[in-house]
Amino acid sequence: MADPTSSEPATTPQRVAPERLEQFLTEVFQRLGAPPGRARRAAATLVLADRRGIGSHGAARLGFYVRRIENGTIDPRADLTVLRENPATLALDAHDGLGLALAPEAMDRCIAKAETAGVALCTVRNSSHFGIGAAYVLSAAERGFAALAMTNAGPLVAPLFGAEARLGTNPIAFAAPVGPDEPPLVLDMATSAVAFGKIELARRANSAIPPGWAIDAAGAPTTDPFAARSLAPLGGDTAGGGHKGYGLAVMVDMLCGPLAGALWGTQVASLQTVEARSGIGHVFFVWRIDAFRDPVAFAADARALLAALRATPPAPGHEASGVLVPGDPERAAERERRARGIPFPASVIGELRALGERLGVPFELDG
Repeated sequence: MADPTSSEPATTPQRVAPERLEQFLTEVFQRLGAPPGRARRAAATLVLADRRGIGSHGAARLGFYVRRIENGTIDPRADLTVLRENPATLALDAHDGLGLALAPEAMDRCIAKAETAGVALCTVRNSSHFGIGAAYVLSAAERGFAALAMTNAGPLVAPLFGAEARLGTNPIAFAAPVGPDEPPLVLDMATSAVAFGKIELARRANSAIPPGWAIDAAGAPTTDPFAARSLAPLGGDTAGGGHKGYGLAVMVDMLCGPLAGALWGTQVASLQTVEARSGIGHVFFVWRIDAFRDPVAFAADARALLAALRATPPAPGHEASGVLVPGDPERAAERERRARGIPFPASVIGELRALGERLGVPFELDG
């Protein structure tokens, strides 16, 4: 679920139509050498993050991808190749390609296998940052499948009781269809206390971060985003359940690193180290509902489960929103942003405009 602290910038934002933003991003990726189809997929992945209110993984990160492509650590022309294949499994190599475009292709292949076999598991090695996990599980759920997606990442998270980062934010995403006229249930969460992009947003806004998000260079908790050196695991310390978030992060790294044949832990290049290849791994797991149950009966039970959760009496102070289920805040953000445009702070607008000017791509997003 989206972190409520990241939904809107503190200053008055400039709103950009999603379609215009996607066109601009597509042209940037094409200018950098990505084939047109992959440029569109990469752009769509970033815009989906912004539409769903996950600004830390949207267009604000464009400069990161541009720098990596320009210095050769991401190859925008790389193709997926098959390393191993069975009726329900697939191991792929992305050859340091553009994860924003190649990971969607890997998920497509996983869905195709699940269509035939009932279930399918796909691993990807030698990839790069793939954006938000929701993009992948949504693509499956919108076609009637349930799915899990995981990726490891560069070291940003300190192990429980540790003073230095050894793990990535290692997110897990899940989605399931709940009926033809209902949006899928979607969970997209980091196994860290927060995504590092939230620290970046706080730095841009020059605002404090909540306690429990990060530790400083000495390993002490901090609320200063500029002093933050490592993130805490999901839950923070043991009193908050940090051992559970830490355990989930290790699980994701085990699947996306050793199982996929990708890098892991401190071997993976950090987001701040753009001179080194990422070496990231992904895992996708897709299954047909009718391999286990009648889809109509499943959807009816799934809707009843969600309705029971939403009908829970709200705790004091939460009467206005009521009880939410995973994906509710993102769906609300998407409805609002489709209608009014995606809000960006002036700093991000300036960064996008400067990138467009340097690359010779018209920046006609406002007006």
